[in-house]
Amino acid sequence: MVFEFQVARRYLFGRKRFSFIRVISLLATLGITFGVAALIVVLSVFNGFGELVTSILQDFDPHVRVENPQGISSSEVTSLMEEFKGMPEVRSVAPVIQKKAMAVRGPYNAFITVKGVRGDDLPLISNILKKYVLGAAPADGRAEIGLGVALADKLHALVGDTVTLVSPAGMQNILTQFVFPTVLQCRVSGIFQSDNKMYDGSFSFIPYDQAQSLFRMPGKATALEMRLYDDEKSDELKASIEKQLGAGWNVLTWYDLHRDLYSMMKIERWAAFVILSLLIAVSGFNILASLTMMVIEKKRDIGVLRAMGANTTGIQRIFWLEGVYIGGIGAIAGAVLGLLLVWIQVEFEVFRLSSAFIIRALPVSLHVVDVIIIMVCAFLVSMMASIYPARRAGRLVPIEAIRWE
Repeated sequence: MVFEFQVARRYLFGRKRFSFIRVISLLATLGITFGVAALIVVLSVFNGFGELVTSILQDFDPHVRVENPQGISSSEVTSLMEEFKGMPEVRSVAPVIQKKAMAVRGPYNAFITVKGVRGDDLPLISNILKKYVLGAAPADGRAEIGLGVALADKLHALVGDTVTLVSPAGMQNILTQFVFPTVLQCRVSGIFQSDNKMYDGSFSFIPYDQAQSLFRMPGKATALEMRLYDDEKSDELKASIEKQLGAGWNVLTWYDLHRDLYSMMKIERWAAFVILSLLIAVSGFNILASLTMMVIEKKRDIGVLRAMGANTTGIQRIFWLEGVYIGGIGAIAGAVLGLLLVWIQVEFEVFRLSSAFIIRALPVSLHVVDVIIIMVCAFLVSMMASIYPARRAGRLVPIEAIRWE
């Protein structure tokens, strides 16, 4: 094996004139280098944006939500909270009421999502308290409301103004009896900015007891929301709770709440990976071409080696190792270049974003698993590209190779 390594290294790095075959080999190595570096940088950017989106959404959403379309009675709330608090994965749990309503202020109105939460429970299930830019969160026992910044702008409301909430509760009986909609007048206690257009433009918070009155749900909740110590265990906890509660309940993780968004981000990530992998694939064809031409150029050398006793496997191994050399050098150089570019962006924020974005610079997050997979893929492409030239070299007949020498 040492002999094959020495010959392969000499063919690639030995002192000789600059040939066209060496140019193709160099281009193949550079192609793998830049392909690996580009994949590492692009996937790091996708990871950075993904983690940014997840952090913004998880500031607002629970890690796990347990819903019942028929509502959850006070006795069920108490028993389920005791069970959930006893689970090692659960950090905190709280009952909420979340439903649609109409918000009216003078000539302005909007359909919004109203979320009723007890004041003490609010910091246990979200980080919304840190997002208030004006005023404060609604206080328990008071007819107050916290509005998203875009929603407040839509209603032309400021802290201290009054917003009327109109609930559809009981309207299903409108055909059989005369029914008045439930109305609640709330003082705007604060305005929050979650950095999410959907939440800022359609969400509001009111005290838990006021939500029960507005939606005619005395002693009931619509869901239990949980925060976990590790959000990656959400799926495991979901499976456990579904098995425990049975039919009639909806258990949603933070991923389920925005499945379409996360699915789209995953598709974009894979699409970028496939497209940039074409750079490495093209480099593989360059390796195939350069090694094939090298076999033709080294026909006499192969014949001499065979005549001196080298077997078919040894000859094949020489040219296979040349592909391994090219792929290994390209993959390592590309990884170093990609890691360097990611580090520069993290430390110096070279690629900055305009003030219209919520972050100053392009976010990047490096995952070691991504780097390993990219390097292994580049290495495998190089190895596969060298199989045909190696087999062709092994099939050369010694007599034919040196007949005219």
